[in-house]
Amino acid sequence: MRQLISTLLLSALLFSQENSVQQDTVSQAIDIESQPIDSLSQSPGQQDAEINTNDSAQPEPVNQILSSVPLGLDSGYKGFAWGSPSSSAISTIFSPIANKDTASTDQSFTGMLGLDSVIVKYTFADSGFWKAEIDFVINENVVENLVSKFRRLEKNISQVYGPPKTTKQQESGPSIAYSDIFDQKYATAFYRSKWAIAPAVVELYFNASILQPSSDLPIFSDSYKVLKLVYYNPDYMHSSQPVPEPENLPSIFDIY
Repeated sequence: MRQLISTLLLSALLFSQENSVQQDTVSQAIDIESQPIDSLSQSPGQQDAEINTNDSAQPEPVNQILSSVPLGLDSGYKGFAWGSPSSSAISTIFSPIANKDTASTDQSFTGMLGLDSVIVKYTFADSGFWKAEIDFVINENVVENLVSKFRRLEKNISQVYGPPKTTKQQESGPSIAYSDIFDQKYATAFYRSKWAIAPAVVELYFNASILQPSSDLPIFSDSYKVLKLVYYNPDYMHSSQPVPEPENLPSIFDIY
């Protein structure tokens, strides 16, 4: 009886060892199949060298990253930095305008700003570039249309920089039906909105005085109308030019 029990225990032990060997073989085969083909074809030394190479890769220099990022108003206008000297070349899609004033350091350009024809003037002080002044070309004499144009520009700017910090509006004038050749009336309008985007300031300005209604025989020849958009940095508003001394004018009886 003891021999029979010993035989059964020995058989069970041998069977369990055989199953263990088979499981280890299968698990090794699975591990090998799960490895990438490239890693299998490389020696351990080659794999270590590849890891060291990846670790030594250098990131892109910060100055190269920054050079691809457009400058905002905190740095300049349309990529042209505040404080740049007047001799600096300005990168713009607008066409340059010859400067007839040889004493002036301003640089002017013309082109389309969205829907509007404009003239852009870059102004320089002793501290360098401090202001970009945009004049909108106005070809009409209807105050209501010009006010609508101002409001359109104000809305567009507000979508970029938020609502204006301050606004001023004043408008007056006769009815369009009014007509008196000897007492000509003018429709006037003054609108001004200001955005503070530290350190820069943006101002939209409209001022007009237009004969209402128009006449072939105006007493004053030209109507006055101006629509400007100005970007400037107060930190660069420095000038060493001396204040001119007041002139000694002749008597008003001699002048008039």
